[in-house]
Amino acid sequence: MTNDLLIIELMAPTIAALVLLIFKNKSISAFISLISVCLSFAASLILLLNVIDGGIISIDLVNEWIVLPGLKPIGVTFTLDFLSTLVSLLVCGLATLILTYSISYVNADSDYHDTRRYWFLILIFIASMLVVINSDNFILMFVGWEGMSLSSYLLIGYYYGDESKYWIGGPLNKAPMYKPSQCSYITFLIVGSADTFMLLGIVMLMVLTGSPYYEDLYVIKELLIEGIPDWAVVLSFILFLLGPIAKSAQFPLHLWLPYAMAGPTPVSALLHSATMVKAGVYIILRLLPYLIEISHVSSVFTLIFYLLVVSGSVSMVIAAVNAGRSIELKRVLAYSTISQIGYMFILLGVAGFAEIPLVAGAATLYHLINHALFKSALFLTAGILIHTTGTKYLNEMGLHIKEFKSVFIVTLISSLSLIGVPPLMGFWSKEFIIETVIGAGHYILFLITLLCSFLTAFYATRMLVIVFGGQSDAHYGHHNVDRLMYYPPLILTSATFIAGIVGLDIKGNLLRMITLIEELEHKHLEPSFIVASLAVIFAGVLLAVYVNVSYIPYSSMFDRSFVKLRKIYSLRKLLIILKEYKNRFNYRKMFNYFIVLSRCVNWLVHRERHYLNFGLVTVVIRNFFTTANYLLDLTVMVIGRNSFKYLKKLFKAVGYADMDTFLSVYVVTLSILLTGMLILLFR
Repeated sequence: MTNDLLIIELMAPTIAALVLLIFKNKSISAFISLISVCLSFAASLILLLNVIDGGIISIDLVNEWIVLPGLKPIGVTFTLDFLSTLVSLLVCGLATLILTYSISYVNADSDYHDTRRYWFLILIFIASMLVVINSDNFILMFVGWEGMSLSSYLLIGYYYGDESKYWIGGPLNKAPMYKPSQCSYITFLIVGSADTFMLLGIVMLMVLTGSPYYEDLYVIKELLIEGIPDWAVVLSFILFLLGPIAKSAQFPLHLWLPYAMAGPTPVSALLHSATMVKAGVYIILRLLPYLIEISHVSSVFTLIFYLLVVSGSVSMVIAAVNAGRSIELKRVLAYSTISQIGYMFILLGVAGFAEIPLVAGAATLYHLINHALFKSALFLTAGILIHTTGTKYLNEMGLHIKEFKSVFIVTLISSLSLIGVPPLMGFWSKEFIIETVIGAGHYILFLITLLCSFLTAFYATRMLVIVFGGQSDAHYGHHNVDRLMYYPPLILTSATFIAGIVGLDIKGNLLRMITLIEELEHKHLEPSFIVASLAVIFAGVLLAVYVNVSYIPYSSMFDRSFVKLRKIYSLRKLLIILKEYKNRFNYRKMFNYFIVLSRCVNWLVHRERHYLNFGLVTVVIRNFFTTANYLLDLTVMVIGRNSFKYLKKLFKAVGYADMDTFLSVYVVTLSILLTGMLILLFR
């Protein structure tokens, strides 16, 4: 029975994708796709209930799929536990709602009539994701992993005609624009390169353990005790983790996700907010018990957990900053996804130093589920807004709340959950995160978390104020948006609200099922930390309203003088100072010093009788150092001028909300300087 259910879960999307090659009718293709995903959802639900009642289930469909010398036979085998079945249910449930949304979204596309390619790729992606979730060995997991990568690459470039209306970036004359084909290539380049290193890490781990199965990673612990070099194990896992870091869009391999917004909005909702970007988090979460056991033997292995913490912390902050600068709606949500996944990576890193590591794993899973729900709702709502207004830029929307009450309510509740406002679902997962970080004694990470909460409140409020500020004179209608598109985000938002009411119960059940400890002594977070978190959230909301008050219609409470306070800061004085500094150099005087110095040198060389003239020597030395001083000032001025040009380009990128370019160039430059310093130091 269990085998049949798993086969239905995995094979229903795959068989449906093959059947689509026969039918050309849009409605039939959509119906077949939706039915297949509903079957997978039903099977995953029953499997979850079976696991809760009976425990872990191992399924061997093919015992010896690949046989290699010196290696344990590789089979098509799966392990079903609470983690895998719960995430499978989440993926299938979201896929059901998003495919329902896609029926109207894709069929309304006038440029791409044949939608079979869309349905085929989305179904192959779902099947690949389910293989990654349920597999119990590296080889089978990597097959599903590459299936996700290929489907994602093709779906990002779905608009292969590169029509101008599908370009991302801009707006025109202010920031560069990118074609869908370019965006898919960027994704392929970054994620594909990381997957290559991941495969190399898998091969090294298989050579070390002699097995492709996760459960045999415990052998590494014995090998370290016997004397195997620590660097071999650490290097293997670092190479392996490059794949999850890139797939989850974490620093420094996060650059591809904003470009992935070139694909259709349902693709962004399913692949790039709820499922594919969580695959990296899931794989690390799956391997977390083995990583912790290995770290108990090797102190060097803790470098892996530091790597996760650093990557998550940097991603969390810089992505939140980018979200607060972007003016493209889907890019705001993309950067928000990077930032929120940064929370999960921090928790995975903290698990290596926690007293009960799997508590951090439970917190990671809780935030993964929460984020998947409210971020999918936000992406689906973004598709409605873009369809309705005909623009993807925040400042060009200006919707009136009275005309779009349902869309506003969905966006508001999802945004408040993203911010972490009680009693919504996002508040409980954020509280769980802070509780885990504080419990492990990492107060610096707590401060970073507070900073990110402030930035999250800022960019989410900014998005709401600008989009629903009512500044546009256009009267948008509902005629170009099918009513079917409204139901999936409404259901997701309702689930977020209802789950927030029973948030503590969900948290307790996750702790019991993940840690397998029935009577876990759970320490509640002190009220002072909750108050601090809510205070920074309130400050972020106020700052966003203050900065973007011009988008709010003027009333008695907003005076025009209040807006003028934001224009205090000006760069005019700084530019005047720089101009005066440039004109301070006297080039004619410097040339005269050169003439005097050359005459002195000529006199010393051609003088028949050489004798010391201390007065002349004093003049020569004084002129030499004066000239050298002017040369040094001139050099500094020239270098400084070019440096300002260079920095101008970087800050121009920041002004375009393209901070990834700024940070990338900065990191590369800093790496070159550090390398040069090391070479000079050890030469």
